[in-house]
Amino acid sequence: MRRSIALAAFVLAAMGIGRLITDHVPMGDVADKPFTHAGTVGAKVALDYADVTVTAVHVTPTIMGNPASAAGGRFLVVDTELVATREPVFMAGFFLVDGRDHRWIASTRGSECVTSAELSTGVKHYASICFDVPKRALSGARLVATRGMWTSHESEFRRDDLAEVDLGIDASEVDELWAGTDPVNVKESGPVPPAEARR
Repeated sequence: MRRSIALAAFVLAAMGIGRLITDHVPMGDVADKPFTHAGTVGAKVALDYADVTVTAVHVTPTIMGNPASAAGGRFLVVDTELVATREPVFMAGFFLVDGRDHRWIASTRGSECVTSAELSTGVKHYASICFDVPKRALSGARLVATRGMWTSHESEFRRDDLAEVDLGIDASEVDELWAGTDPVNVKESGPVPPAEARR
């Protein structure tokens, strides 16, 4: 009799613990979301596999290269410094998210603009990512950087680290940035910082 009572109490306790876990641990889609690390221009965002720093942001109608490329809207060029911290890493995804949470893929129209980066452990890698965007995409724009490719279901980077860097473009600055006509000379990605490569 006592054994039956003890067994029943054990079962009830186990059911209570199971309910507690179900109520407080993310399940289903929530459990598959990536781990987002927010940052700002000039500040390092430390991910589990790499450090990501946005070093500069440019808005231009023209990217100089071989050949030069003209934007349909404007090119938003994001200079980055990337460092693999544990082992070599292939970062497959760089995306722009605007103030309305619309996503924009990186452009390949500029010959030196990148859509991915292969990083060696501990070696600084500089890469410029270019986005051909309409005016409405500038305000509140953020760069998303991840080692997984962005799919409609985010399946390539679920439960993985990603960086989301606020590019610091306020709505009051958009008109002035959009009116600029200076071209940006994007240089090949690699160990040379863009500012030095442009000299």
